[in-house]
Amino acid sequence: MRKTVRWDNLTRPEIEQLIKEDVIVIIPTGSTEQHGPHLAVGSDALIITEIAERVAAKVNERGKKCVVGPTLSIGNSIHHMSFAGTITLQPATYIQVLTEYCQCLKTHGVRRIIIINGHGGNTNPNNLALITINEKLGFPVFHVGFWAGGEEEMAAVVETQSAGTIHACEGETSLLMAYDESLILPCYKELKGNIERPGLEPEVKLVSTFHRMEWTTDNGIEGNTYAATKEKGEKLLEISVRHLTDILCCDQLWEDCK
Repeated sequence: MRKTVRWDNLTRPEIEQLIKEDVIVIIPTGSTEQHGPHLAVGSDALIITEIAERVAAKVNERGKKCVVGPTLSIGNSIHHMSFAGTITLQPATYIQVLTEYCQCLKTHGVRRIIIINGHGGNTNPNNLALITINEKLGFPVFHVGFWAGGEEEMAAVVETQSAGTIHACEGETSLLMAYDESLILPCYKELKGNIERPGLEPEVKLVSTFHRMEWTTDNGIEGNTYAATKEKGEKLLEISVRHLTDILCCDQLWEDCK
């Protein structure tokens, strides 16, 4: 079915007209990586695309033009490479791809661009990329996680973890349930995983480093899948879409994108 909120579903003349109307272009960034024994490896990309499409529809309802660009479905997932199914780009490659993506949009006349991220491993590369992107384009491109503004509300939806979403957890499993229950294997009802490496000394928790997922969990899960429900997923989607819609509809955000 044709979706008019998707760049890749539109024709050239339709895109040209949207650009004339100061369209906001969402770039969803996800990943293709292992999500435990129960979730599809494309979960991040699927979830963030669904969120972006819902946000674009709401923004259009509020009188602004908004369209969802092609999802970057391969991200920075080096930390998952010990688990089968993961496909990753090196951070520098990922940053270059994102930069060239934004340059293409500018070439066609787009001046309002926001990256909506659905994968924690992309957070630092996205923010780093904006240094080069904004310098090259001459106007600000923005970046936001799908959880922005709704962290406390999301944490209140889940029952067994302090954060709304971690990885292949109660929250993320619920989100994919709300999108398509057929993508989740029944074994989720019996699974859980460590949120951090067991037995860490308080002093160790004060520093940061890069480490692979097996340093924390042996099954690729961080959080408790068994507590996931479709109803929780719908609530998490609603919270995310509501806050992101408010962000994109804020006129002050786009003041320097002229």
